[in-house]
Amino acid sequence: MKTLRPPVRSEFNTLRVTTLTPDAGKDGARWLDTMLSAMEIVNVSKVRTLSMLPALLQSGEVDVIVADVEHGGLMVPTLLKTLDAASPLVRFPHVLWVGQPTLLNLLHGPVAATQETPALSRIGGLSVTALLAHARLARRAGIHVGMVHGGGKAAFTEALRALLQVAPVRRQASGAAPAAGPTEADVIEALTTGKNLRVMLQPQYDLRTRRIIGAEALLRWHHHDVGEVPPSVLIPMVNRLGLHLLLFSFIETRVIDVLLVLKSRQVALPIALNASAETVCTPGLAQRLAEKMQRAGLPPERLKIELTGDLQIPDELLLSAALNTLRTKGFPVSLDDFGQGSATLNLLARMSFDEVKIDGAFVRDMQTSASARAVIGATVHLARLMNLKVVAEGIEDAACIEALVKLGCPAGQGYALARPMELRDFFDSVCSK
Repeated sequence: MKTLRPPVRSEFNTLRVTTLTPDAGKDGARWLDTMLSAMEIVNVSKVRTLSMLPALLQSGEVDVIVADVEHGGLMVPTLLKTLDAASPLVRFPHVLWVGQPTLLNLLHGPVAATQETPALSRIGGLSVTALLAHARLARRAGIHVGMVHGGGKAAFTEALRALLQVAPVRRQASGAAPAAGPTEADVIEALTTGKNLRVMLQPQYDLRTRRIIGAEALLRWHHHDVGEVPPSVLIPMVNRLGLHLLLFSFIETRVIDVLLVLKSRQVALPIALNASAETVCTPGLAQRLAEKMQRAGLPPERLKIELTGDLQIPDELLLSAALNTLRTKGFPVSLDDFGQGSATLNLLARMSFDEVKIDGAFVRDMQTSASARAVIGATVHLARLMNLKVVAEGIEDAACIEALVKLGCPAGQGYALARPMELRDFFDSVCSK
Protein backbone atom coordinates (compact mmCIF):
# COMPACT_ATOMS: atom_id res chain seq x y z
CA MET A 1 0.00 0.00 0.00
CA LYS A 2 1.44 3.37 -1.01
CA THR A 3 1.79 5.92 1.81
CA LEU A 4 0.66 9.43 0.91
CA ARG A 5 3.02 12.10 2.13
CA PRO A 6 1.73 15.55 3.00
CA PRO A 7 2.76 18.19 0.47
CA VAL A 8 5.96 20.10 1.28
CA ARG A 9 5.12 23.64 2.25
CA SER A 10 7.02 26.56 0.83
CA GLU A 11 9.38 28.37 3.22
CA PHE A 12 7.35 31.50 2.46
CA ASN A 13 3.93 29.91 2.89
CA THR A 14 3.06 31.72 6.13
CA LEU A 15 4.53 35.06 5.08
CA ARG A 16 2.14 38.01 5.24
CA VAL A 17 2.85 40.23 2.26
CA THR A 18 1.44 43.59 1.24
CA THR A 19 2.12 44.81 -2.29
CA LEU A 20 2.24 48.41 -3.47
CA THR A 21 2.10 48.28 -7.26
CA PRO A 22 0.36 49.92 -10.23
CA ASP A 23 -3.03 48.75 -11.51
CA ALA A 24 -3.39 45.01 -11.98
CA GLY A 25 -3.27 45.29 -15.75
CA LYS A 26 0.27 46.70 -15.78
CA ASP A 27 3.26 44.49 -16.58
CA GLY A 28 4.91 45.07 -13.20
CA ALA A 29 1.82 44.00 -11.27
CA ARG A 30 1.35 40.89 -13.39
CA TRP A 31 5.01 39.92 -12.96
CA LEU A 32 4.77 40.33 -9.18
CA ASP A 33 1.58 38.23 -8.98
CA THR A 34 3.37 35.51 -10.93
CA MET A 35 6.36 35.57 -8.55
CA LEU A 36 4.24 35.41 -5.40
CA SER A 37 2.17 32.57 -6.79
CA ALA A 38 5.28 30.61 -7.85
CA MET A 39 6.66 30.94 -4.32
CA GLU A 40 3.33 29.80 -2.81
CA ILE A 41 2.82 33.07 -0.95
CA VAL A 42 -0.93 33.13 -0.48
CA ASN A 43 -1.44 35.68 2.33
CA VAL A 44 -1.24 38.76 0.12
CA SER A 45 -3.00 42.11 0.48
CA LYS A 46 -2.77 44.63 -2.32
CA VAL A 47 -2.79 48.41 -2.14
CA ARG A 48 -2.47 50.87 -4.99
CA THR A 49 -1.48 54.01 -3.05
CA LEU A 50 0.61 54.89 0.01
CA SER A 51 -2.45 56.30 1.75
CA MET A 52 -3.90 52.78 1.97
CA LEU A 53 -0.92 51.39 3.94
CA PRO A 54 -1.32 52.92 7.44
CA ALA A 55 -4.40 50.93 8.44
CA LEU A 56 -2.63 47.65 7.58
CA LEU A 57 0.62 48.65 9.28
CA GLN A 58 -0.93 49.67 12.59
CA SER A 59 -2.26 46.14 12.99
CA GLY A 60 1.27 44.73 12.93
CA GLU A 61 0.14 41.93 10.62
CA VAL A 62 2.49 42.72 7.73
CA ASP A 63 5.82 40.89 7.42
CA VAL A 64 7.00 42.30 4.09
CA ILE A 65 5.96 45.23 1.93
CA VAL A 66 6.81 44.60 -1.72
CA ALA A 67 6.78 48.03 -3.33
CA ASP A 68 7.33 49.22 -6.87
CA VAL A 69 10.14 51.81 -6.97
CA GLU A 70 8.26 53.97 -9.45
CA HIS A 71 4.94 53.68 -7.67
CA GLY A 72 5.68 55.07 -4.20
CA GLY A 73 8.17 52.42 -3.09
CA LEU A 74 10.84 54.98 -2.23
CA MET A 75 8.49 56.65 0.24
CA VAL A 76 7.60 53.48 2.16
CA PRO A 77 10.51 53.74 4.69
CA THR A 78 9.60 57.40 5.31
CA LEU A 79 5.97 56.44 5.85
CA LEU A 80 7.00 53.75 8.36
CA LYS A 81 9.17 56.20 10.27
CA THR A 82 6.42 58.86 10.31
CA LEU A 83 3.75 56.43 11.50
CA ASP A 84 6.05 55.08 14.22
CA ALA A 85 6.82 58.59 15.49
CA ALA A 86 3.10 59.39 15.77
CA SER A 87 2.08 56.05 17.31
CA PRO A 88 4.72 53.33 17.77
CA LEU A 89 4.23 50.39 15.45
CA VAL A 90 4.25 46.87 16.85
CA ARG A 91 7.18 46.25 14.52
CA PHE A 92 8.74 47.51 11.31
CA PRO A 93 8.03 45.15 8.41
CA HIS A 94 10.74 44.49 5.84
CA VAL A 95 10.59 46.37 2.55
CA LEU A 96 11.43 44.80 -0.80
CA TRP A 97 11.80 47.16 -3.75
CA VAL A 98 10.93 45.89 -7.21
CA GLY A 99 10.88 47.60 -10.58
CA GLN A 100 11.41 47.27 -14.27
CA PRO A 101 15.10 46.51 -14.89
CA THR A 102 17.30 47.50 -17.80
CA LEU A 103 19.06 44.81 -19.84
CA LEU A 104 22.22 45.46 -17.81
CA ASN A 105 20.32 44.69 -14.58
CA LEU A 106 19.24 41.32 -15.86
CA LEU A 107 22.82 40.38 -16.57
CA HIS A 108 23.76 41.01 -12.94
CA GLY A 109 20.92 39.09 -11.30
CA PRO A 110 19.35 39.87 -7.91
CA VAL A 111 20.59 42.64 -5.69
CA ALA A 112 20.55 42.84 -1.91
CA ALA A 113 20.72 46.20 -0.20
CA THR A 114 24.10 45.28 1.30
CA GLN A 115 25.94 44.78 -1.98
CA GLU A 116 27.74 47.12 -4.33
CA THR A 117 26.65 47.03 -7.96
CA PRO A 118 27.79 48.81 -11.11
CA ALA A 119 26.79 52.47 -11.20
CA LEU A 120 24.93 51.92 -14.50
CA SER A 121 22.56 49.32 -13.04
CA ARG A 122 19.04 50.67 -12.72
CA ILE A 123 15.77 49.60 -11.18
CA GLY A 124 12.60 51.44 -12.10
CA GLY A 125 14.61 54.18 -13.77
CA LEU A 126 16.84 54.85 -10.72
CA SER A 127 20.45 53.72 -10.34
CA VAL A 128 21.10 50.90 -7.90
CA THR A 129 23.82 53.07 -6.36
CA ALA A 130 21.20 55.67 -5.42
CA LEU A 131 18.83 52.99 -4.15
CA LEU A 132 21.56 51.47 -1.97
CA ALA A 133 22.27 54.88 -0.44
CA HIS A 134 18.56 55.34 0.32
CA ALA A 135 18.40 51.81 1.81
CA ARG A 136 21.32 52.60 4.13
CA LEU A 137 19.48 55.67 5.45
CA ALA A 138 16.40 53.49 6.05
CA ARG A 139 18.54 50.92 7.90
CA ARG A 140 19.78 53.63 10.29
CA ALA A 141 16.12 54.23 11.19
CA GLY A 142 15.70 50.50 11.88
CA ILE A 143 13.98 49.68 8.58
CA HIS A 144 15.53 46.90 6.49
CA VAL A 145 15.22 47.25 2.72
CA GLY A 146 16.12 44.81 -0.06
CA MET A 147 15.64 44.98 -3.80
CA VAL A 148 15.26 42.73 -6.81
CA HIS A 149 15.78 43.50 -10.47
CA GLY A 150 13.06 41.33 -11.86
CA GLY A 151 13.61 38.24 -13.95
CA GLY A 152 12.58 34.79 -12.70
CA LYS A 153 11.64 33.05 -9.51
CA ALA A 154 15.26 32.31 -8.51
CA ALA A 155 16.17 36.01 -8.46
CA PHE A 156 13.08 36.95 -6.46
CA THR A 157 13.56 34.07 -4.02
CA GLU A 158 17.20 34.96 -3.37
CA ALA A 159 16.43 38.62 -2.70
CA LEU A 160 13.50 37.83 -0.39
CA ARG A 161 15.41 35.14 1.50
CA ALA A 162 18.37 37.50 2.06
CA LEU A 163 16.02 40.18 3.39
CA LEU A 164 14.23 37.82 5.78
CA GLN A 165 17.52 36.69 7.32
CA VAL A 166 17.64 40.08 9.05
CA ALA A 167 15.40 40.07 12.11
CA PRO A 168 12.69 42.75 12.00
CA VAL A 169 12.94 45.57 14.50
CA ARG A 170 10.22 45.06 17.06
CA ARG A 171 8.67 48.23 18.40
CA GLN A 172 7.06 48.98 21.72
CA ALA A 173 3.32 48.37 21.50
CA SER A 174 1.42 51.62 21.20
CA GLY A 175 -0.58 50.96 24.36
CA ALA A 176 2.45 50.29 26.54
CA ALA A 177 3.85 52.98 28.79
CA PRO A 178 7.32 54.11 27.81
CA ALA A 179 10.18 53.36 30.18
CA ALA A 180 10.75 56.18 32.64
CA GLY A 181 13.89 58.16 32.02
CA PRO A 182 16.08 60.26 34.30
CA THR A 183 14.66 63.56 35.48
CA GLU A 184 16.40 66.92 35.40
CA ALA A 185 16.74 66.69 39.18
CA ASP A 186 18.55 63.36 38.73
CA VAL A 187 21.01 64.96 36.29
CA ILE A 188 21.70 67.87 38.63
CA GLU A 189 22.28 65.55 41.58
CA ALA A 190 24.62 63.30 39.58
CA LEU A 191 26.78 66.16 38.32
CA THR A 192 26.98 67.99 41.64
CA THR A 193 27.77 64.89 43.69
CA GLY A 194 29.45 62.64 41.10
CA LYS A 195 27.28 59.77 42.37
CA ASN A 196 27.12 56.83 39.93
CA LEU A 197 29.18 58.74 37.34
CA ARG A 198 32.40 57.27 36.00
CA VAL A 199 34.82 57.83 33.16
CA MET A 200 35.79 55.06 30.75
CA LEU A 201 38.50 55.19 28.10
CA GLN A 202 38.13 54.27 24.43
CA PRO A 203 41.61 53.32 23.19
CA GLN A 204 42.90 54.74 19.91
CA TYR A 205 45.24 52.60 17.85
CA ASP A 206 47.89 52.85 15.21
CA LEU A 207 46.06 50.84 12.55
CA ARG A 208 49.25 49.34 11.11
CA THR A 209 50.94 48.21 14.32
CA ARG A 210 47.77 47.83 16.47
CA ARG A 211 49.58 49.74 19.20
CA ILE A 212 47.58 51.99 21.56
CA ILE A 213 48.54 55.59 20.85
CA GLY A 214 45.95 57.44 22.93
CA ALA A 215 42.40 57.32 24.23
CA GLU A 216 39.14 59.24 24.38
CA ALA A 217 37.46 59.84 27.73
CA LEU A 218 33.79 58.80 27.80
CA LEU A 219 31.30 59.55 30.56
CA ARG A 220 29.07 56.76 31.86
CA TRP A 221 26.11 57.19 34.21
CA HIS A 222 24.35 54.31 35.97
CA HIS A 223 20.94 55.55 37.10
CA HIS A 224 19.46 53.75 40.11
CA ASP A 225 16.15 53.05 38.31
CA VAL A 226 16.85 53.35 34.58
CA GLY A 227 20.23 51.62 34.52
CA GLU A 228 22.92 52.80 32.11
CA VAL A 229 21.89 56.14 30.62
CA PRO A 230 23.33 56.63 27.12
CA PRO A 231 25.17 59.87 26.28
CA SER A 232 22.50 60.57 23.63
CA VAL A 233 20.06 61.07 26.52
CA LEU A 234 22.37 62.64 29.11
CA ILE A 235 24.21 65.23 27.00
CA PRO A 236 21.10 67.01 25.62
CA MET A 237 19.74 67.24 29.18
CA VAL A 238 23.04 68.67 30.41
CA ASN A 239 23.05 71.26 27.63
CA ARG A 240 19.40 72.17 28.23
CA LEU A 241 20.13 72.74 31.93
CA GLY A 242 23.25 74.79 31.18
CA LEU A 243 25.46 72.35 33.11
CA HIS A 244 28.06 71.79 30.38
CA LEU A 245 30.87 73.36 32.45
CA LEU A 246 30.06 71.16 35.43
CA LEU A 247 30.17 68.10 33.20
CA PHE A 248 33.43 69.18 31.59
CA SER A 249 35.00 69.85 34.99
CA PHE A 250 34.01 66.40 36.27
CA ILE A 251 35.57 64.59 33.31
CA GLU A 252 38.60 66.89 33.16
CA THR A 253 39.48 66.16 36.80
CA ARG A 254 39.36 62.42 36.24
CA VAL A 255 41.35 62.61 33.02
CA ILE A 256 44.12 64.46 34.84
CA ASP A 257 44.08 61.71 37.47
CA VAL A 258 44.43 59.14 34.63
CA LEU A 259 47.37 61.07 33.17
CA LEU A 260 49.05 61.12 36.57
CA VAL A 261 48.73 57.34 36.88
CA LEU A 262 50.16 56.90 33.38
CA LYS A 263 53.03 59.23 34.26
CA SER A 264 53.80 57.24 37.39
CA ARG A 265 54.07 54.14 35.20
CA GLN A 266 56.22 55.97 32.64
CA VAL A 267 53.58 55.83 29.91
CA ALA A 268 53.13 58.92 27.73
CA LEU A 269 49.76 58.87 25.99
CA PRO A 270 47.38 61.74 25.15
CA ILE A 271 43.81 61.54 26.46
CA ALA A 272 41.04 63.35 24.56
CA LEU A 273 38.28 65.23 26.33
CA ASN A 274 35.05 66.25 24.54
CA ALA A 275 33.91 69.86 24.74
CA SER A 276 31.08 71.73 23.04
CA ALA A 277 31.63 75.10 21.38
CA GLU A 278 29.92 76.76 24.35
CA THR A 279 32.35 75.10 26.76
CA VAL A 280 35.41 75.96 24.68
CA CYS A 281 34.32 79.62 24.58
CA THR A 282 34.11 79.89 28.37
CA PRO A 283 36.27 82.86 29.46
CA GLY A 284 39.52 81.74 31.09
CA LEU A 285 39.13 78.05 30.23
CA ALA A 286 42.51 77.67 28.55
CA GLN A 287 44.33 79.45 31.37
CA ARG A 288 42.60 77.36 34.04
CA LEU A 289 43.45 74.11 32.25
CA ALA A 290 47.05 75.19 31.79
CA GLU A 291 47.41 75.99 35.49
CA LYS A 292 45.90 72.63 36.54
CA MET A 293 48.21 70.72 34.22
CA GLN A 294 51.21 72.70 35.49
CA ARG A 295 50.34 71.99 39.12
CA ALA A 296 50.04 68.30 38.25
CA GLY A 297 53.44 68.37 36.54
CA LEU A 298 51.91 67.27 33.22
CA PRO A 299 52.73 68.63 29.75
CA PRO A 300 49.64 70.20 28.12
CA GLU A 301 50.03 68.11 24.95
CA ARG A 302 48.82 65.10 26.95
CA LEU A 303 45.31 66.63 27.19
CA LYS A 304 43.54 66.87 23.83
CA ILE A 305 40.35 68.91 23.41
CA GLU A 306 37.79 67.48 20.96
CA LEU A 307 35.30 70.03 19.66
CA THR A 308 31.91 68.31 19.36
CA GLY A 309 29.11 69.26 16.99
CA ASP A 310 26.19 68.84 19.39
CA LEU A 311 25.52 72.58 19.73
CA GLN A 312 25.30 75.40 17.23
CA ILE A 313 28.25 77.78 17.10
CA PRO A 314 26.96 81.15 18.36
CA ASP A 315 30.04 83.23 17.51
CA GLU A 316 32.64 81.87 15.10
CA LEU A 317 35.08 84.69 15.83
CA LEU A 318 34.93 83.92 19.56
CA LEU A 319 35.27 80.17 18.93
CA SER A 320 38.31 80.69 16.71
CA ALA A 321 39.96 82.83 19.40
CA ALA A 322 39.18 80.24 22.09
CA LEU A 323 40.53 77.32 20.03
CA ASN A 324 43.71 79.18 19.19
CA THR A 325 44.17 80.17 22.83
CA LEU A 326 44.04 76.51 23.80
CA ARG A 327 46.64 75.76 21.13
CA THR A 328 48.95 78.54 22.33
CA LYS A 329 48.83 76.92 25.78
CA GLY A 330 49.99 73.67 24.19
CA PHE A 331 46.69 71.77 24.13
CA PRO A 332 46.03 69.87 20.87
CA VAL A 333 42.61 70.60 19.38
CA SER A 334 40.63 68.01 17.42
CA LEU A 335 37.49 68.37 15.27
CA ASP A 336 35.17 65.53 16.29
CA ASP A 337 32.61 63.79 14.01
CA PHE A 338 34.04 65.36 10.86
CA GLY A 339 31.45 65.26 8.08
CA GLN A 340 28.38 65.41 10.35
CA GLY A 341 26.45 68.23 12.00
CA SER A 342 28.52 71.36 12.58
CA ALA A 343 31.79 69.55 11.76
CA THR A 344 31.73 70.71 8.16
CA LEU A 345 34.38 71.50 5.59
CA ASN A 346 33.60 75.20 6.03
CA LEU A 347 34.48 75.03 9.73
CA LEU A 348 37.75 73.26 8.95
CA ALA A 349 38.59 75.90 6.35
CA ARG A 350 37.85 78.82 8.67
CA MET A 351 39.52 77.61 11.87
CA SER A 352 42.75 75.93 12.90
CA PHE A 353 42.84 72.38 14.25
CA ASP A 354 45.52 69.79 14.94
CA GLU A 355 43.40 66.74 14.12
CA VAL A 356 40.18 65.64 12.45
CA LYS A 357 38.15 62.59 13.46
CA ILE A 358 36.22 60.95 10.63
CA ASP A 359 32.63 60.36 11.69
CA GLY A 360 31.83 56.72 12.36
CA ALA A 361 28.86 56.73 9.98
CA PHE A 362 31.25 56.85 7.00
CA VAL A 363 33.39 54.08 8.46
CA ARG A 364 30.39 51.81 9.09
CA ASP A 365 29.22 52.30 5.49
CA MET A 366 32.57 51.93 3.77
CA GLN A 367 32.20 48.19 3.09
CA THR A 368 28.96 48.71 1.18
CA SER A 369 29.30 52.25 -0.14
CA ALA A 370 31.81 53.50 -2.69
CA SER A 371 30.75 57.04 -1.76
CA ALA A 372 31.63 56.51 1.91
CA ARG A 373 35.05 55.15 0.92
CA ALA A 374 35.59 58.15 -1.34
CA VAL A 375 34.72 60.56 1.50
CA ILE A 376 37.19 58.82 3.83
CA GLY A 377 39.93 58.83 1.19
CA ALA A 378 39.34 62.51 0.43
CA THR A 379 39.39 63.39 4.15
CA VAL A 380 42.69 61.57 4.65
CA HIS A 381 44.19 63.35 1.63
CA LEU A 382 42.87 66.72 2.83
CA ALA A 383 44.29 66.15 6.31
CA ARG A 384 47.66 65.38 4.80
CA LEU A 385 47.57 68.59 2.74
CA MET A 386 46.63 70.63 5.82
CA ASN A 387 49.20 68.90 8.05
CA LEU A 388 46.51 67.48 10.31
CA LYS A 389 46.41 64.18 12.14
CA VAL A 390 43.42 61.99 11.29
CA VAL A 391 41.54 59.37 13.32
CA ALA A 392 38.71 57.13 12.09
CA GLU A 393 35.87 56.56 14.57
CA GLY A 394 33.32 53.76 14.78
CA ILE A 395 35.44 50.87 13.46
CA GLU A 396 33.06 47.99 14.20
CA ASP A 397 34.16 45.50 11.52
CA ALA A 398 37.67 44.03 11.41
CA ALA A 399 37.56 44.15 7.61
CA CYS A 400 37.40 47.95 7.81
CA ILE A 401 40.80 48.15 9.48
CA GLU A 402 42.73 46.93 6.46
CA ALA A 403 40.53 49.01 4.15
CA LEU A 404 41.32 52.14 6.18
CA VAL A 405 45.04 51.39 6.06
CA LYS A 406 44.83 51.09 2.27
CA LEU A 407 43.15 54.51 2.15
CA GLY A 408 46.05 55.94 4.16
CA CYS A 409 44.24 56.41 7.46
CA PRO A 410 46.85 55.95 10.21
CA ALA A 411 44.76 55.77 13.37
CA GLY A 412 41.35 54.69 14.58
CA GLN A 413 39.07 53.57 17.37
CA GLY A 414 36.03 51.33 17.63
CA TYR A 415 34.68 48.01 18.86
CA ALA A 416 36.66 46.01 16.29
CA LEU A 417 39.81 47.25 18.02
CA ALA A 418 38.61 47.55 21.62
CA ARG A 419 35.47 48.50 23.48
CA PRO A 420 35.53 51.35 26.00
CA MET A 421 37.52 50.18 29.01
CA GLU A 422 37.22 50.71 32.73
CA LEU A 423 40.26 52.59 33.98
CA ARG A 424 41.85 49.55 35.62
CA ASP A 425 41.58 47.56 32.38
CA PHE A 426 43.03 50.42 30.36
CA PHE A 427 46.02 50.71 32.69
CA ASP A 428 46.60 46.97 32.43
CA SER A 429 46.50 47.19 28.64
CA VAL A 430 48.95 50.03 28.20
CA CYS A 431 51.26 49.41 31.14
CA SER A 432 51.90 45.72 30.45
CA LYS A 433 53.38 46.32 26.99
